Amino acid sequence: MMCCNNCPFNPSNNTNAPKCDNPICKNTDNHCSDSFCAKNIGTRCFMDYYVIDKLYQEDELAEGLAFETLRTALIGRDRALLISLFQRARQELRLKMWNWLEENEPRSLWILNPIFSACGLAELNSITSASPHIRSKYLDAIVSNPYCGRYYKQYYSLQEVNYEL
Repeated sequence: MMCCNNCPFNPSNNTNAPKCDNPICKNTDNHCSDSFCAKNIGTRCFMDYYVIDKLYQEDELAEGLAFETLRTALIGRDRALLISLFQRARQELRLKMWNWLEENEPRSLWILNPIFSACGLAELNSITSASPHIRSKYLDAIVSNPYCGRYYKQYYSLQEVNYEL
C-alpha cells in the first residue's frame, strides 16, 4: 500500500484509473503526515485489490504497483495476499519479487510455505544460510508456481478440448 496522496486511485488525482471510495490518508499539502499514513498500515486497500485482479491480464498499472502490494502483504503478514500476488504475476515479475524478498526480507519467505509445500519442499524458515542448490529449488518452486492460475486455465481448456474429441 502506498500513501493515498500518491496513489493513482485517489479521487483527487486526475488519472483515468478507477477511483478509490475511501482513501485512508488525509490530503495535507499533497503529502501524508508521518504519524498516520496508509503505507505503514499493512491492510489491504483498493489498490491491492486492483493489482490482484488485473495481474492476470498483465495490466501495466497493476504490474507497476505490484511491489506496493508486496509491501502491504509483508507489513500485514498477509499470507493470502502474498500468495495471490505470486499466483497472478508473470514469471518475470515473480522472479523480481523473489529476488527482492531474498535480498531485503529473507526472514519473511516463510509466508510462501504453502507454495513450497505444494512442490514437495520442506517449510522454509530462512534462506540466508542455504546452499545455492537449495536456493535454486525454492526459486524454481516460485517461478514454476503450481498454484498459478494461468496454468490451470490452460490445462482446463485442454481438458475440454480432449473431452469434446
